Amino acid sequence: MSRAEEYRRLAQQCLETLRTISNQEARATLVQMAQVWLRLAEEQDAAIPLGAIEQPQSAQPSQPAQQQQQVQPKEDKKE
Repeated sequence: MSRAEEYRRLAQQCLETLRTISNQEARATLVQMAQVWLRLAEEQDAAIPLGAIEQPQSAQPSQPAQQQQQVQPKEDKKE
C-alpha cells in the first residue's frame, strides 16, 4: 500500500468514526483530521520521486581549476 493510499484509509477511518460520536467539538476535529489526511494523500500523489530529479550542474562535482602562472617582468636596478 502506497503512502497516499494509507493517508486515504486514515481519512476514511476519521469519517467512519463520526457516526459513533455525538460531541460536536470531537466531530469537527475528526473532519479536520480527515481533510488533512486527504491533503497529504494529494501531495503524495503529486510528489516527484527523488531519483527522477536530475542534479543541477553546480551540484555535480567539478574538475579542480587549473592555475596559470604569469611571468612577471624583472625590475631594472639602476643606482
